[in-house]
Amino acid sequence: MEMSAIDFVPWGLDADWPSRRWTEPVSGRDGLVRSIRLGHASASAMVLSCTYPRARFDDEVDPACSDPVRELAFETTYTQVNLALHQIRTPGTRPDGLIGSLVRYASQQADRYRAWPTAKWGAETASTTSLASWQSGFSLDYPDAYVIVHACGVGIEGLRLRPAGKDMPAYGNDLDPLDAGAMHWELWPSGPKLNYDDLAGSLASV
Repeated sequence: MEMSAIDFVPWGLDADWPSRRWTEPVSGRDGLVRSIRLGHASASAMVLSCTYPRARFDDEVDPACSDPVRELAFETTYTQVNLALHQIRTPGTRPDGLIGSLVRYASQQADRYRAWPTAKWGAETASTTSLASWQSGFSLDYPDAYVIVHACGVGIEGLRLRPAGKDMPAYGNDLDPLDAGAMHWELWPSGPKLNYDDLAGSLASV
């Protein structure tokens, strides 16, 4: 995707990354880029930073919803569930009802976002939650944007973010993230392997 199609500045890690970085634009209903997910992966860790233009996100929230921050929390937990599911390597059939249980978990956790523990990302504060091998959080402290971060293999506390405008060429914009040769979060080859019992145990402990 041409960067000219992106009309806001995404936030990425304020650090050199030792392996691969990539960009995943997410389109909204109006065809504009709804958010940008910047990926960072090494042999042992992955961090995804997701930037949502604040006004655009708020405009897409159901008018009947009185709390757009709860919707941001649900974006966080729902994506976290999908990230964990993509690490399942158990052969055989998925247990009946697991997906429904995970969606309910994502919604229930989002409902409780005010009680989530906090982490510091530099001067910014994030509300955080975890599932299986993933730690995730969102922050309201960035100018004109909501920022969500998902981390696996590295702690979410103490991350620092910076505007990625000048760094965007390093994120491989010439690569199609769905090409087999490109780094894509679903295809992270060295991610920890999970089984269905791992997820069921995580749900049982909530």
